[in-house]
Amino acid sequence: MKFIPTCTHAALAAGGLMFAVLASAGGDKMQMMDTNKDGMISAAEHAAGASEKFKKMDANGDGSVTAAEMDTAHAAMGSKTGTPSMSSADRIKSIDSNGDGMITAAEHEAGSRSMFGKMDSNGDGSLTSAELEAGHQKMMGEQPR
Repeated sequence: MKFIPTCTHAALAAGGLMFAVLASAGGDKMQMMDTNKDGMISAAEHAAGASEKFKKMDANGDGSVTAAEMDTAHAAMGSKTGTPSMSSADRIKSIDSNGDGMITAAEHEAGSRSMFGKMDSNGDGSLTSAELEAGHQKMMGEQPR
């Protein structure tokens, strides 16, 4: 029974990582990720966005993101996401499968895939703007707008 809450927590943490970085100055999450402009975010578009954002957080280019790098990325965004519900260290810990205190691109990708599945509430393989917003609010602990 403990496994299910842990997986959910990991997915939410990965989502928090992803969306905290996506909410950069003036950027619209849907517009940024919907590269084919069909009004939906496919799993492939989501994965590409997650990969790009991981690269931006990995300031020293070593293939891992530390809490300090994540904090720096959040600070560079000017706190557009508000106060996160979890610290960067806690977010990392929740998806850090090898327990080394940082996340690799593979760990981030696995968490992002899980998060996409949880946000895809109708199970059609794509995220609408409503699903994206609801997922973001849930992960970031925000109230609906």
